[in-house]
Amino acid sequence: MRVSFNRHGPFYRWQRRVGLLTDTDLAAGRRAALFVAVGWIPALVLAAFQGFAIDAHPERAILFDYSAYAYAFAIVAFVLMEQSSDQRMAQLVGQFEDRGIVPSASRSGFAKARANMERRTGSWLAEGLILVLAYLLSWLWLTKAPMSAAGGTWHGRMVDGTLQPTLAGWWAMLVALPLYWFLLGRWLWRFVTWGLMLHEIARCDMRLVATHPDRCGGLAFMGQYPKTYVLFVLAESTVVSATVLKLVVHGDASLMGFKFALIGMIVFFAIAFVAPLAVFAPRLVALKHAGLAHYGSLASQHNIAFEKKWISATRALPAEEMLGSPDPSSMADFAAGYDLIKRMLPVPVTLESVMPIVLAAVLPLICVAATQIPLAQILEQVKTLLPV
Repeated sequence: MRVSFNRHGPFYRWQRRVGLLTDTDLAAGRRAALFVAVGWIPALVLAAFQGFAIDAHPERAILFDYSAYAYAFAIVAFVLMEQSSDQRMAQLVGQFEDRGIVPSASRSGFAKARANMERRTGSWLAEGLILVLAYLLSWLWLTKAPMSAAGGTWHGRMVDGTLQPTLAGWWAMLVALPLYWFLLGRWLWRFVTWGLMLHEIARCDMRLVATHPDRCGGLAFMGQYPKTYVLFVLAESTVVSATVLKLVVHGDASLMGFKFALIGMIVFFAIAFVAPLAVFAPRLVALKHAGLAHYGSLASQHNIAFEKKWISATRALPAEEMLGSPDPSSMADFAAGYDLIKRMLPVPVTLESVMPIVLAAVLPLICVAATQIPLAQILEQVKTLLPV
């Protein structure tokens, strides 16, 4: 049975019940457009009705609010990645059996790990808590944001210390922002369930090969999973970048003042998506140590026999006898196998695995920086940070 990361839970079943998707078609594009339309078009109409679509003070106009566009883009990204993630994650999990890594005796434990992941992903309790948290964060946003700008914003203003939300602010708090936070929370929860499944898989018996050319015992394919979250990282980096841009353009903040925070965000994303693969580290480290010991012993025995036959022989062997002999070739094979084991990685991650995540995080930041610094100068700086 094919594993799925998006076809479980009350929200999925509700969408299926009202006809937004089917068991065979997630209709990601149609749902993304619908969610954005329901979330932000009414907010725009209500803001225009109260005179907050365009304002002499840009920070009070919804059309000049970079964050509104970022939230809308994030909603689209979260929905669109459901289709690609279902295909990629199912393919990756299927590789354990297709490559013979999971022996017959361990298939029940492997199947249990997948079933546990789907049970956790579809948890009513988890999605209920995510929904409550989504509304809490939306309320905090509505109550704190008007205090950050003199005269308030398009979603509310403070009058005599009392918050007075606009109609657009109420819609954003009740519909648009909870939808963003809810979809974000669901993806974070899926990320947790994915990590837990990998932890359970790592505890199963696996056929790993120390001399596998991928230098990960045959698990290098798992390093491709971060690519599933490229849209997620791009969306979150866009939301953060939009917030920074508002503070720089409307709040007279310095872009350089956010330098370390933004670099920290990039590093955090890279580490966060590598961390789940660390569950394989104990197995790979043990495999490396055992492989070095085994191949080291075999290489010693082989080389002793080689020297005894070809170098330390009591009689001088004609050089012609070595021509066509498999002995020198086998010695080179042992050396190559030992070198492969010596270069084994403790975690199935390479630069190729992490680079898409890093680029997705950096791209929105480059766009923000381009509003303050010439693009050529930015690209020159970025080029110096990239590996040759």
